[in-house]
Amino acid sequence: MPVGMRDVPADEMVRRRWLEARWRALFARWGYVEVETPLLEFLETFLQGAGPGVGDRLLKLVDTGGEVLALRPEMTVPLARYAATRLLPAGDRPWRLAYVAAVFRGQERGSGRERQFTQAGVEVIGDGSLAADAEVIALAAEALRIAGVEQATVSVGHAGFLRGVLATLPAAAADAARDLLYRRAFAELDRVVPAGPAREALRAVPGLRGAGALERAAALATTAESREALAVLGAVLEALAPYALDVRLEVDLGLIRDFDYYTGVVFEAHGPRAGRPLLGGGRYDALLARFGQPAPATGFALGVERVLDATHVALPQPPRVVVRYGDGAAYARAVRAAARLREAGAIAVLAAGDGPASLDAPAFQVWVTEDGIRVDSDRHPVPATLEALCAQVRAMQTDP
Repeated sequence: MPVGMRDVPADEMVRRRWLEARWRALFARWGYVEVETPLLEFLETFLQGAGPGVGDRLLKLVDTGGEVLALRPEMTVPLARYAATRLLPAGDRPWRLAYVAAVFRGQERGSGRERQFTQAGVEVIGDGSLAADAEVIALAAEALRIAGVEQATVSVGHAGFLRGVLATLPAAAADAARDLLYRRAFAELDRVVPAGPAREALRAVPGLRGAGALERAAALATTAESREALAVLGAVLEALAPYALDVRLEVDLGLIRDFDYYTGVVFEAHGPRAGRPLLGGGRYDALLARFGQPAPATGFALGVERVLDATHVALPQPPRVVVRYGDGAAYARAVRAAARLREAGAIAVLAAGDGPASLDAPAFQVWVTEDGIRVDSDRHPVPATLEALCAQVRAMQTDP
């Protein structure tokens, strides 16, 4: 199997599908409609949307016609391409889109990161308001809450603050400093940034988070873009107040997202048992213009596997029943018995005789013969009839 790929075991698939179903229902309640884009896009689509620097992170292939294609590394660029070419030409109303999709990235060998993983998220296309920024942050926080993530922290920054600081530097120094900031290698900044106000501001970035961060940053904002970013961020935080979020919300002005199409408010979320962000997102008002249809936009993506690792939710488990049958007419009776148990809500499988069945630790075993049935269980009261067992199965789902 290729490095970074893996099989997904059954117990993880059960938890994943449960979580995806909860998020799909949540997104729908907030007015987001689910869409799907192709696994493969033209390589040029990602280079156009995310910039030439994304090329090293793509898994590429060449089709029989010689066209270079790439597996999608994330969903924002494909949805921006979709919205710009399909939705916005038909009308300029805001669009609320949602997705749950596999994405693929080329990872460095030995990094321990997977090449295929699943993202769930939303995008608001065509709305540049502060209310839209607040909405997607609030929805992201709610997605963590219903996933069972406890003590989550959502860090919120603004791409314009650092962009304003870096704009005062020579281009090469600005690029090098941005890379160091992304890797949080603050100690190396003096090596690439000349002495001056910009160096002082960048040196202070590690402390520009938490309570009072906006006030401390205001003293370091020497450009109009940096000052405007702080004003917008403050307004978005005010717009979030009515949501009464069930997460810890903090300012982080050193936050840099992994794709460079972000233009405004950006955010990430972390949990106490997560070494990497559980979700990330932000505003990307210039991205759709790269596909010929300028429009403001914002959104976020949750890492499904990362969130599952950060939660310990006990999922409801329907009673499991093995229906065993012998010779003659017992088989047909067992098929009908299994059907009735499934209608009652049980997971029921058939097994011939006393051979192995595919269910681990069944709650009941039903032995079907030509003369009747017998129910066995080492954990629950044993009913005498199939009707009584079906009633017990229904009751167990209400009061396990």
